Amino acid sequence: MSGTPAIVLHLGAPQCGARALQRALSTTPELTTGDSTRLSYAALRPGSQAVLSGKALRRAAAREVSGRLDWSGTEGPPLAPLAPLDRLRRRRGGTVPLVSNPDWIGHAESFAAALPDWFREETGAPTGLCALVRPPLDWLNAAYWDWGIWSGRGFGSWLAQMGMPYTLGAALARWAALPNTRLALALAEDDPLPAAEALLGSDLPRPAQGSPGALPPAFLGFLMRNRRYRADAQDHTAEEVFRRWCHVAGAPRPWAVLPRHLGPLRAATRADLDLLLPLLPEAVRADPRWQLSEDAYHAELIRGRSPLDDPEELAALYRALVRGVGAAAETAGKPVPPLQPVLATRASAHSWDVALARALEHLIALDAGLRRRRLSLGR
Repeated sequence: MSGTPAIVLHLGAPQCGARALQRALSTTPELTTGDSTRLSYAALRPGSQAVLSGKALRRAAAREVSGRLDWSGTEGPPLAPLAPLDRLRRRRGGTVPLVSNPDWIGHAESFAAALPDWFREETGAPTGLCALVRPPLDWLNAAYWDWGIWSGRGFGSWLAQMGMPYTLGAALARWAALPNTRLALALAEDDPLPAAEALLGSDLPRPAQGSPGALPPAFLGFLMRNRRYRADAQDHTAEEVFRRWCHVAGAPRPWAVLPRHLGPLRAATRADLDLLLPLLPEAVRADPRWQLSEDAYHAELIRGRSPLDDPEELAALYRALVRGVGAAAETAGKPVPPLQPVLATRASAHSWDVALARALEHLIALDAGLRRRRLSLGR
């Protein structure tokens, strides 16, 4: 961004690494960029309009099951939560406030109407805007596994029901058209933190045990078969605990898009990409995934829809959960609970689910205990 901004808004979008970025920023809310600009991540205390930053934010986020806080409650027309945001922008302290809400991406007009002084050249420092974006196939595939899979529909049926939810270009073009703004975009991969570092110009912390990447197909299959751990598309508790403590090295990302979907998707996303591509850095525009090239997705398309009960992937998932339970128990200063050995690959999905559920129950309990302890100690 040219010129030091008065404030930086991370606009999202959903399915573009916002949760991983917010977890990293909640862990390390004070950043220094390559040009020595000091960024201070700020968030709202859950259920209130109290602004948190620094140590207070880090402590509050550590008590949340998600491990993160953001500027929630500002989606859509209601303007009350924008008042503390405006006060934050006006505060003078030698740092640039950084706030995040992926739902803001669709509300450029609401911001312009509510905060007109932000978008006048004569009012001084610009408003920094940043977003991580994904090519349509990657975005739609991720959205399906996060939202669509819980409908019980296949990818094509879900997309037909939803219409075309990929509108990043139209939304970001409206933000870019606002006066006195500086928009920066970066290409999010399955691990979005390297792109976020390039976007912000500063290093970000990595998870100690877990992973910021996509959930393994075997874990999604377990959640699908055991709905008590994820009642609906909005229930992320088990997923957040798993992400914090577990990493399955080499796990394939879940994939649902088939070759027959490519032609219709190219036609449906062309107009939006015409708006988005001019906003991207030249090196990012050159990526063939923006053209929905079959060659760019050759391996995924040949492999087809991800199986959710592959025995070897279930074994790797179980080993990761056992390691996570061990790490959580060590952190809590508790003995590691007894867990059964890894099953034979010929074991049934039900047998795997029994073993996985026992390990996950221990992990959720240990994680909840650690967060309660942080709350009681005020850490």
